[in-house]
Amino acid sequence: MKFGTAFASSFVLILASCGGSDPVTVSDAWARSSPSGVTMGAAYFDITSVDDDLLVAVSVSSDVAARAEIHEVVKVMDMGDDEMHDHDMGDDGMHDDAMSMQEMDALDLPAGTLVQLAPGGYHIMLIDLAKPLVVGETFDFTLDFDQAPDLTVTIEVSDR
Repeated sequence: MKFGTAFASSFVLILASCGGSDPVTVSDAWARSSPSGVTMGAAYFDITSVDDDLLVAVSVSSDVAARAEIHEVVKVMDMGDDEMHDHDMGDDGMHDDAMSMQEMDALDLPAGTLVQLAPGGYHIMLIDLAKPLVVGETFDFTLDFDQAPDLTVTIEVSDR
């Protein structure tokens, strides 16, 4: 009987180790709070894909914002005039004459590489907020990938 129990336990462990992991993982997801009257917000997280993939779109419920876009912060001198956006995110140290944000068509996710969405770099821009983002509240948004299935992520509002 002991042999049967040991065999069954080993078989379960083997099956568990053979099971595939999620094709994309997200951790440390958060959004900065927004003062009343501000119509834009930003969300950040760490993301890793098992295979080469692209984050191609982000959607958010209309009770949070009208839309969400993938953005990056770039030096203005690296951009053409037609690509510049005049987003004002407060006093992050960004100045109109030095840095700007631009929408991206997709975010590259090289296999096994941690990609960070963080202040001053890649981020999710929340446009036309329905209401201010308040510390401690949470909301969901959905990430759409070129190859992997959609992934819903819960974001906590925090002022880090």
